[in-house]
Amino acid sequence: MKDGFDINRISGDGYIVVPLSMSKLGNGFDQDPAQCYELLSYFGKKLESHSSDVVLLYTTGLYLNTQDIAYEKRLELNRKTVQHARELRNLIEKKREMIPNAIHFLPIDYVILNSNYQDLFASLKKRVGEDVVLQKTLREDVTKRGYSEAQENFILEEVVVSHIIRQHLVPFPRTLVKNDDWRLIVYPGVAIETDRYVTKQNILPGNSKNPFGSGIYNYKERTYANFKE
Repeated sequence: MKDGFDINRISGDGYIVVPLSMSKLGNGFDQDPAQCYELLSYFGKKLESHSSDVVLLYTTGLYLNTQDIAYEKRLELNRKTVQHARELRNLIEKKREMIPNAIHFLPIDYVILNSNYQDLFASLKKRVGEDVVLQKTLREDVTKRGYSEAQENFILEEVVVSHIIRQHLVPFPRTLVKNDDWRLIVYPGVAIETDRYVTKQNILPGNSKNPFGSGIYNYKERTYANFKE
């Protein structure tokens, strides 16, 4: 898939994977229930056949990777997640345009628990200590959010989870999917540069035939970013 172009049609069966940032779930934000429904409807028109599933991946676990997490913060994350999922389910059931069972609501910990995440994270962490360019790229990504070691781990976890998904290193629940031909990560914004660098340099192992295995789809700009081009 070429860099910087939209995707016209998607053949075969696979997964639309939507990582959900906790800061973007509220009404009027990029990933509120109405915006998520619009996204699913948008991609529904690109599928050549109705044989694919959707994974909505709530990134609550990433937000616990901080140095000052409080009990109240955890309660707030749980509340936002449950409310968002409930409102989106209600929209899906009300409009009756999609198959509810083909839309899976999962926490990011699902990927961590059902893959070789720990080994990949340790490998990437080790590479950071050896690769000057990776160090610089990671530091620039982290600085945008306010530098701390916790934020570094936040970025690295995000990169590893994305790699696992794209490389078919974790099984997902299946309703309509039979062959799992492709997995497309969709996010309303640009990719982090650390993910781009790690993918382009083949730092983490993988040999998936996923046609979308080296990038993400920027839903805001309606373009696919291919990190290897």
